[in-house]
Amino acid sequence: MATKTKGRIAPDLEPDLLADTFTEQLATGTVTDVSASNTALPPLQSPRGQPVRIDRCAWSSVTLGDPKANGLRMHDAYIKNSDLANIVLTGSSLERVEITSTRLTGATCTEAQLKSVLFRECNLELALLRMARLQHCVFEKCNLADADFYSADLSGAIFRDCDLSRADLSHAKLTGADIRGCRLDGLRGTPDTMDGLLLDPDQAALLITLFGVSVKW
Repeated sequence: MATKTKGRIAPDLEPDLLADTFTEQLATGTVTDVSASNTALPPLQSPRGQPVRIDRCAWSSVTLGDPKANGLRMHDAYIKNSDLANIVLTGSSLERVEITSTRLTGATCTEAQLKSVLFRECNLELALLRMARLQHCVFEKCNLADADFYSADLSGAIFRDCDLSRADLSHAKLTGADIRGCRLDGLRGTPDTMDGLLLDPDQAALLITLFGVSVKW
């Protein structure tokens, strides 16, 4: 049964019970109760180019044969030690997914729906999350330098010890988002989008400098 911690719900699956039939099931467009490890994944679309649904899955040390995964539906999954750089997840939906020690450099998640997704020690440099919606999502010790969150809904998202240098938060919804302890050098955005954002005192002073805010006593 899935467990819940501070709003985020962990994946609901038993990795030891998963079958090694990922490629065979992928041809049907629906993949359930499978694992894949030490392999290059086949294209994450059906033979007709339609979006794929993946339920209860574990990937370990996998790479991408084809970065296109538009419209992917993934629920209850563990992904670790993998290279998914430049994956295209435009319009995709990920729910109850944990991604650990995985390369996601240049990933495109435009207009994606992410719910109860944990990123831990991942490289998301140059990732595009424009207009994405994140619910109960957590980033721990991730590289998000130059990531693009333009107009994304990051309400309540938690960033712990992440590098957000030069990340773009322009027009993003940040109510309740927690970036305390993160690196913010060159962060982009506007003061009006920072309403409700949780900061530590040093970060607040840095943002005043970055955004050219004039403080008078």
